Amino acid sequence: MKTLVNALLLMAGLVVLPAPAAFAAGVLKFEPKASTTMREALVDLKKERVVLTLESGEQIEGIVTMVGDFIVYITQLTGKVYYDAVVSIDKINAITLRKQF
Repeated sequence: MKTLVNALLLMAGLVVLPAPAAFAAGVLKFEPKASTTMREALVDLKKERVVLTLESGEQIEGIVTMVGDFIVYITQLTGKVYYDAVVSIDKINAITLRKQF
């Protein structure tokens, strides 16, 4: 019985240990160029959590889900559980993102 408990504890410990790939996934690879447009930046940041600062000064934080020619679709808005946002790309002044987790 004691051997079984020890084996289960060892297995649980191995499952909890972080894998090197998990650490690599925690670093966001985004390197804009001087010619990068707001749309291109949003395309590169698809599936990432960002904060969009709009011309009005309002900030929208969520995950970039879809980027079109003129709009970006943001889901999982921070502080708004049942809401998503569609934002006009030309109304975005800044994109704030976390480079490392």
